[in-house]
Amino acid sequence: MQVIEADGIYSQPSTVDGLDMCPGQRYSVIITAKESLEFNYALNVTFYSDYIPQISGLTPRYHHVPIVYRKDAPTKTSPLIEDHEVKWADEYAMESRDKHMLLEPVDQHIVLNIKTLINKVGIPNYAFGDYAYNNVPVPPLFTALTTGDMALSPSVYAPQLNAIILKYNHIVELELRNPDTVMVHSYHCHGHAFQVVETGPVNSNSSIPAKRFRGRQPMRRDTITLAANRYVRLRIKADNPGVWFQHCHQEQHSYSGLAFTLIEAPDVMQRTLRVPQEMIEFCRILGHPTRGNSAGRAGSDMTGIKPP
Repeated sequence: MQVIEADGIYSQPSTVDGLDMCPGQRYSVIITAKESLEFNYALNVTFYSDYIPQISGLTPRYHHVPIVYRKDAPTKTSPLIEDHEVKWADEYAMESRDKHMLLEPVDQHIVLNIKTLINKVGIPNYAFGDYAYNNVPVPPLFTALTTGDMALSPSVYAPQLNAIILKYNHIVELELRNPDTVMVHSYHCHGHAFQVVETGPVNSNSSIPAKRFRGRQPMRRDTITLAANRYVRLRIKADNPGVWFQHCHQEQHSYSGLAFTLIEAPDVMQRTLRVPQEMIEFCRILGHPTRGNSAGRAGSDMTGIKPP
């Protein structure tokens, strides 16, 4: 089969045997039909989790989608082959079809390490850095729009927002690092389709080699696997002013706080964006402030914000 699209972005056709996908990823493929009607076939889909012990009937789970050429034809079956025998789609070798060249030079390099934090009741929370993401009284969009020049300062955003401020049109390289030796995550980006640039081991003693895109037009997509003991490097151009939520696409991880916020070009936002009055009124009815820093106060005064 030929891969022709990933996460809504057309790619140069790439012939593969299989797709290894994390939650949130999407692909489009072209499959060439057989000329003979002698057999029907089955498309195999395997659901698995590297970090969950194998339990019969639960993980892995196998599903077969029938490909019918003739209703009364027998289904041709073949044994499942080992993963190392499959030619998988490789997003670090694929090229986008939209001719977006590799973004360079890099203006801002951001490194985020995934950490496991234990909450007050002993349950592990995952976080990009020292704080698990949590909501605050004033949504960060309102803070970015109402704090003037201070919107360019991290001090007006509560620590639990994990806010990263980007300057307009800067080339930004995100390096996301997962030092866990078992747990796998799925990073999803709102606001951009990032260029897939590089992956490699976090631990230098790993036998798994690094992979770096070597062409001219790297694949662009919005979701990527953060495998255990691996890092990824992704690039975007900060040309889409807004407040963009970034999170793990495994729901329980996102809910536990594995997320951060891109505050993109707040100075440009203030000149070009307006919050609908209906939204302001809705917040008023609910008793939520719509101006000021994360606590609804001036400057860096976070009085009233619960410690992260």
